[in-house]
Amino acid sequence: MPFIDANTQSSDGDRAAFDVTIVGAGAAGILLAVLLARHGRRVMVIESGHFEPDDERQSLNEIEQTAKPMSNAVWNRKRAIGGTTTAWGGQSLPFGRLDFETRDWVEHSSWPISVDTLQPYYDIANRFMGVDERNYDSDILGLLDRRDPGFDPALLHYHYSKWARQPNFYKLHRQALERDVTVLYNAHLLRIDLATSGRVQAIEIGDFHGRRQTMPVNSLVLACGGIEANRILLLNDHQMPGGLGSASGWLGKAFMEHPCLDAGYVESADMRTLQEVFGTRVRGGRRFSVRLSAGADWQRTNRLLNISASLMWLYDGDEIGPLSELRSFVRQPRMEGAVKMVSSSRQLAAGLWALARTGLIYKPGAAAKLSLMCEQQPSRDSYIALGEERDRFGARKARLHWRIGHLTWDTVLAFCRILDDEIQRLGLGRVRLFEALQADATDFESHLSDVNHHMGGARMSASPSDGVVDDQLQVWGVPNLHVCSAAVFPTSSHSNPTLTLLALAARLVDRLVKAERPAELT
Repeated sequence: MPFIDANTQSSDGDRAAFDVTIVGAGAAGILLAVLLARHGRRVMVIESGHFEPDDERQSLNEIEQTAKPMSNAVWNRKRAIGGTTTAWGGQSLPFGRLDFETRDWVEHSSWPISVDTLQPYYDIANRFMGVDERNYDSDILGLLDRRDPGFDPALLHYHYSKWARQPNFYKLHRQALERDVTVLYNAHLLRIDLATSGRVQAIEIGDFHGRRQTMPVNSLVLACGGIEANRILLLNDHQMPGGLGSASGWLGKAFMEHPCLDAGYVESADMRTLQEVFGTRVRGGRRFSVRLSAGADWQRTNRLLNISASLMWLYDGDEIGPLSELRSFVRQPRMEGAVKMVSSSRQLAAGLWALARTGLIYKPGAAAKLSLMCEQQPSRDSYIALGEERDRFGARKARLHWRIGHLTWDTVLAFCRILDDEIQRLGLGRVRLFEALQADATDFESHLSDVNHHMGGARMSASPSDGVVDDQLQVWGVPNLHVCSAAVFPTSSHSNPTLTLLALAARLVDRLVKAERPAELT
């Protein structure tokens, strides 16, 4: 099937014959397109970017900000075929059981589906990423010939993230896209038009030469990033005041990120053992990194949020060590690199020995920085709206008002205390926190950073009065419009949202093709 450049040619053929039109060629859009095509559905993907991000297309990511600023909302989101998978690491880590449950201490925390509903689709998502289906704790411990280090499971969950060998979905699924899917790139969605029945009947797109065209639609899926999905729904207010899916008053509300911070250092008399417990390992060409997350019992008892910790191994504040220098030297041999490796030859030898013997990426002499990734409590005070500035197509830019509630900060402080207790109990060392981590810190938001995990604003709900889309991702009141984006997440957990988004996408494929069993999608 063709890759069509909207700047140079029209998408020929009977456009009405496309069963599904998908906006966005990122992780979710590519999964939807490839799996739907496997079931014989004719699919068109519309992407505003092309094969590499550039200034002209990235400028469409510009936003107004009125509260806590994000670090780089323009370039941290990629407008290209492959989306942000062209830049991420390919991490696979699901949400936990408690994340999907209603927590009476976390306002607006209810998902309309359970982890059991999503579990078979997590398996599909992992296969699509090229990641194995082992569980994230005992199976990986067995694979790596490791024993559980003994953290109290009521307090802390010791587990792993799994990493894809090829994180770029365009490269991973290029053959299927070229063979089975029509991709119209350099094409920016401008307008969604509804018929009198309330169904989407057509969309208007524009290219980067100022031309516009209208395309009929059978079924439309918005598979763009969290901010852009909200902006599209808000912009299309010409037939539904307030935008598509706005009847409940929730559209744009409860925007979430994963607030992150470096909390301090773990000091130990036995740094080798500490790295054995917390270090990243490689087995069979695959990478596995340790995460230590809040136990469900601890969250319930203390009425706090989810959160996780990892250790970063640094040399003089830098992650680059002897093994990294060796990789750089192999890629581009230089005298400067050779001198560095000779000066660190003992460390390099120890690292290579550990890697060959146990798969541990060992960094002798490195300091252990404690990094945290936190759940953000959903709140109407954190939201996406439309700003006053306009983009090159004349559409209003998104205005982001990102606020983080104090419950996140309370969770950080309590979690650090239990980490220190458990690390000391196991004889691994102790946690030395930075001075900024104080309960009375009125500027706590300034100590937390974003990590390009944009969630919420088009939340899933069990009833039209409580959200924007239903449990099948259909926009309430618009039968053939779905949102397949992290924008639909009611809560954020502590982990990278991509695997959960891919699982939701696989479930949406199941709905769109009306397959009886998830196994039919593989």
